[in-house]
Formats: sequence, C-alpha cells, structure tokens
Amino acid sequence: MLKISHQKNKSILITGANGNIGSFLYNRLSEDYTVIGTRFSQSNNQKNLNQLDLSDSSAVDLFVQETELCDTLIFLVGLAHKKGKGQEIDCFRVINVQTLKNILTKLKVHNKVPKKIIFASTISIYGERLQKNTYSENTKTFPFSPYAITKLEAEEYLLNNYGTQSWVLRLAPVYAPKFLLNIQRRTKMGGMSYRVGKGTAKLSLCNMKNIESAVEGILNNKVPAGVYNISDEIDYTYNDLLKHVNAEWIIPIPTLFMKGLYGLGKLMNNVFLKENVTKLVSDNIFPSDKISKYISLTATLDGCKVLLNQR
Repeated sequence: MLKISHQKNKSILITGANGNIGSFLYNRLSEDYTVIGTRFSQSNNQKNLNQLDLSDSSAVDLFVQETELCDTLIFLVGLAHKKGKGQEIDCFRVINVQTLKNILTKLKVHNKVPKKIIFASTISIYGERLQKNTYSENTKTFPFSPYAITKLEAEEYLLNNYGTQSWVLRLAPVYAPKFLLNIQRRTKMGGMSYRVGKGTAKLSLCNMKNIESAVEGILNNKVPAGVYNISDEIDYTYNDLLKHVNAEWIIPIPTLFMKGLYGLGKLMNNVFLKENVTKLVSDNIFPSDKISKYISLTATLDGCKVLLNQR
C-alpha cells in the first residue's frame, strides 16, 4: 500500500488524487499531513498514488482492509460534463454516486469511517435559469444534466447517512494557472475570442487556492459540517475574462441570437445547449457568503493574470 511516510498526527485519504483539484490538494496537504491518494489507473509519473477502481466493490473492500484508519476522506471522484458527453445517465451514476457508496460502505463495514468527509460537488446542481441570477445554498436545486443530477444524488446519499460529519463543497467553475479550461471555454470558440452582448453578464469562478482554504478550514475545525458554495469573493464579467486572456480580436454575438438558441435547445430538449446558453446571457452568481463567515477565500483571477496573458 503506497502512502507518504511522514511523522504526522493527522491522515487524509484523497480519492481522485490524480485530477486537477486532486493533485493540487494532494501536493499541498502532503506538506502538513500524512496523505493517501487513489487514482483509477496507474501511470509512471504517479507511482505515489494507489490504483483503485472505486466502482469495483471487491477491490474497494481489499483496499479498505489494507489501509489504516484516516481522519478525513476527501472525495473528488467524478465523471464531468465533457468527459461524459454522449454517455447515458447510468454511466454518470456509477462514477458519481456508486463509487461514493462503495467506499463509505466498506469503510463502515471495517469500522474505518473517517471523522470528516469532504465531498466535491458542483454549482450545476442548482440548474442555471434565465430568470434566476443568484444561487445560495438555500436555493431549490433543479439539475438538468446527467452530471448535475447524479452529483445531487450523491450529495443526498452522503447527507442522509453521514450528515453530521460531512462537508459538501459546491464548486463554482474552477481555474488555476495551469488549469484554464473554464476560462477559455467562456472566452474562445474555435480558437477565436467572442463576446455575447455587451459582455457585462456576471459569473462566479473558483480559484483552486480557495478550495485549499476551505479544506484547511474544515481540517482545522473552523467550519461546521454542512453544504457550502465555494467561489471567489468577487464576481467577474465576461469582459473581465476577455481582458485577462488579452483578447484583441473579439467576435460579437448578439444576445437575442443566443436567446433564440436557448429556445431551440428547449424545443429539442437539448440540455447541453440550454445550460451553456444560459451561462452566457444571464448573471450566474454563487456567493460564498456562508463559508466566508468562518474563513476567507482571498484568491482571485488576478493571481493568474500573467500566465493567462502568456497563452
């Protein structure tokens, strides 16, 4: 069983430690904690992670038996929008729900359920709506996509069974200096920069450092168990994003045209089209006010400005 050998009092199990968020947290938390990480498949540059298929109940059982009791589980496994494109909802359900059930069930069987369970969810569970601009943790959830539907199912399972020791982090679109996809997809199309309307629609983003701050706050007993939006403490406009990517030639797209596409998506029951048009033509704010009562999420897009302009 692979793990980092440090003389540290607290131990953490991170599932999905090979992903963008997982690898970031794995490296940062390893400085202060004993960390065990898992990934779905092994690669030569990630030999420090345990290969584990969390959808395989027998493999999970063996892994749990061979792993020491950890203080905290950080669950980052998930099949996201892009990777799951064209997949049926059952495929999402296996990865986004069943894997969580498998690991928690086996941990319970072997009396190894951690004191704290941190689950990475998504703001997509609210279901962006043209007539809605701001979404708090109390906003009624209305997921559209298979990804969002199954993420909410996983939330409900966790909170119904382990609520008093669980933290659900509903992440706004995440970015980091080396992970710019969620910014690029909102500013470029076919290699060309674009802007819908006047570019003044507002949105929330989440600097990866703010996820680290939230996790550290939980580990240090500053944040009570519950559901939290995680986003930068400031909001951005699409003009802000275009400025940060140093866009020069910008293709203007009329708002009316995009709303027409929304109507077409609605008529065709095209979830992908409806969701993405909504993100571009209306404000989508997911304030982190609730968790900000306990900790500060100070990282912003400015910290990525130089790297963004170099691309």
